[in-house]
Amino acid sequence: MSSEGQRPRRGRARDHSKDRAVLEATIKLLASDGLAGLSMDRVAAVSGVSKVTVYTRWASKNELIGAALANLQIDQVPVATGGVRGDLVAHLRAMRRQYYESGSMALLGNCLADEPGSGELLARIRESTLLPRRAHFAEVLRAGVERGELRADIDIERATSLVVGSLYADHLAGRPMDPGWEESVVDELLRGLGV
Repeated sequence: MSSEGQRPRRGRARDHSKDRAVLEATIKLLASDGLAGLSMDRVAAVSGVSKVTVYTRWASKNELIGAALANLQIDQVPVATGGVRGDLVAHLRAMRRQYYESGSMALLGNCLADEPGSGELLARIRESTLLPRRAHFAEVLRAGVERGELRADIDIERATSLVVGSLYADHLAGRPMDPGWEESVVDELLRGLGV
């Protein structure tokens, strides 16, 4: 026993790189195969860890999915610039980067295609990423109203849908999103919202 009366911990320290590998594999499989194509065995194979490792950390498929979606939460919120245009551009660029790097766009598509079977999964995605992301855009717009950069009568939620929805709409339409895409979206939005 240690001097503090506690037994020393036995075994190896937990390898967090395995956790990340499993969570990333889960998102990858959800994006490529949907909920029906996901199994604990496939996650283990794709992540390169043993099935025991997966089951030791997450007791069920639902628990694993919940952890993977929580891991998708917005990891880097852009620093406020103090101007509505710069802040909206930065947030839209961060959203686009995260969606494409993590496969979130395909994951959303699979969930929508599998409704109502994916209702619980879609609800978790809303909670973990979609609604927090929208809240950041809404905060930028509110600050713009308070600083007098935007009209006081704008519908913040509608304006948020317009800017966020541009990513989904242009992706689905196959429109090119060249460098400067974020700026062009924000400039179009601000033409209608400015004072």
